[in-house]
Amino acid sequence: MKQTTKQQKYRITLTEHQLNLMAQCVEDCHRFMAGEMDLANSTCMVDDMHELHEELRKLQHLVTPGLYRGSAYGWSGATCPNEYQRRFIAETYYLYREIYHQMTINRETPIGSCYNSPTLTCEDSGEPIIVEKL
Repeated sequence: MKQTTKQQKYRITLTEHQLNLMAQCVEDCHRFMAGEMDLANSTCMVDDMHELHEELRKLQHLVTPGLYRGSAYGWSGATCPNEYQRRFIAETYYLYREIYHQMTINRETPIGSCYNSPTLTCEDSGEPIIVEKL
């Protein structure tokens, strides 16, 4: 019989700006491990951003050895042969996407956005998170 342990929970208070920064960093990690090498949110302010992106793309074969250059695993990592990488891809997708979703639907002025729709989940998405606007 599989034993489950209760996970400790934490509550943090962030400004909208801080929450958005956190989501962007998690998104970069998710996309990087899926094969999208640019780290676009983190590198967008670097002077030589395009050169940096080209250099990062040269490393794709180390992160996604079974994929062609320029291709990536999907949001859930379903076809990734490395189970730890696959789980990381699924868990980080859920984290950043759910933050974006909650920030979008809780805006005082609604906007048209792909983040209006609920976040996709899969078996490896992890435990649901709660994002509340104070």
